[in-house]
Amino acid sequence: MKTPSHFGSRGILRKLAIYGFVALVACYILSVASGYCWLRFVRKNDQIALTDVAFFRMVRIRRGIAVQHFSNAQSEWDAKNFQSAYLFFTAGVRQDPDNISGRLTAARFLRSVGGGNLALIMLEEGLTRAPEERRLIEPTFDLLLSSGRDRLALELLKRIYGTDHSGQNSVLLQRYEVEATLAEDPAAARKLLEKYPALLQDPLAARTAARVLWETRERLKAIDILQQYLKTQPGTSADYVLLAGWQETAGQVTDAVQTARRSTEKFPSEISAQVLLIEMLSAENPAGPAVPRAIAEFLRSFGNRPGAVPELAVLAGRKGWVDLSRSLYGVAANSLRDLSVLGLSYCDALVRVARFADARGILTELDAQTTDGSTAFMIQLRQRQVIVCAAQGDSDNVREYARRLAAMLSQDHDGLDACRRLFRKIGIPDAVAELSSRSLTTAALAKK
Repeated sequence: MKTPSHFGSRGILRKLAIYGFVALVACYILSVASGYCWLRFVRKNDQIALTDVAFFRMVRIRRGIAVQHFSNAQSEWDAKNFQSAYLFFTAGVRQDPDNISGRLTAARFLRSVGGGNLALIMLEEGLTRAPEERRLIEPTFDLLLSSGRDRLALELLKRIYGTDHSGQNSVLLQRYEVEATLAEDPAAARKLLEKYPALLQDPLAARTAARVLWETRERLKAIDILQQYLKTQPGTSADYVLLAGWQETAGQVTDAVQTARRSTEKFPSEISAQVLLIEMLSAENPAGPAVPRAIAEFLRSFGNRPGAVPELAVLAGRKGWVDLSRSLYGVAANSLRDLSVLGLSYCDALVRVARFADARGILTELDAQTTDGSTAFMIQLRQRQVIVCAAQGDSDNVREYARRLAAMLSQDHDGLDACRRLFRKIGIPDAVAELSSRSLTTAALAKK
């Protein structure tokens, strides 16, 4: 028989349960209201709905927060507040790592402020999460190949897609594999081209196929493929530069001039198209009046545009036009402009005509004047110092500058390999030896 005390204890427990339930409901309501108000009115996030907070839809909440971060990042980028933009972009990617558009915008921002390595990491992370997303495939491998990281591109292809590329992006992946292989071994790239016959049927892969054929000495066929491609596809000014250069090398100088003229007609506002025409006119008749007229017209029309004079200076350096290079360099020095590209181009022109002592003097001036030069510029400077010292037979300084170059590239294994290939190609064994020893040390440290 149950005693009155027993009934009393049950009533107390029932009341405690009710009070506890009411307290939990109140805490829940208070938490939801506080969280919603904080997100909506304090953080000013219009993407968040009350139901998202009430039902703990964390994925939707994080996506809403990410949208706000990306919007703030774009505003800070437009206002040139790069540090704040970086923080907002990285926070947005962290909140919503599957937001492809946001990740791509963040990568573009990083590249624009010189963070190419960070952009590459961000793109690779996105590609690992969404390997079939074409919007991520193209910028990731384009960035790898354009920065000379061909080996890393091959490793990434193998790690994510294996050795058998199939699916909707199979032709695209095959094209990137061939392009990455071409830099290392043209013969192997030709075998891959034969292995992937679909590439020859894809208009977008025509440039890749043409480059492989050119590197494997089927030059007329390569020219024909690229010409047919430009007849059926819009193409870019870089495609016309490539075609004209091939035609000039193959002795088709008149065709090269016509290609350059078509480029200026199709891209009248692009600096590279105008510089290409100057270059091809000089190939047709170096001493003719057409070249000075074209240079004068170029400076009159494009001289005040950023990048125009440096691009003309690069051409002058490649052609050995010492007078033009010296004039551009002198004007820049008198106006206190950046001398880096113009100085290196002047050095190239002097080297082209075997004036190595003068070239070394210019490099010494640039080295002395540069206190906070970018890594890319200093790499270019050291490479030229190695080449000029080798031309003068100064083995001690060849090794010294090669050691400095190797130290700068100690964390960039692909860049180190590229420099070693360059010096091996032009025949500077002392520099190759220094870079090779540093490469072995770097590889051993990486393995550890």
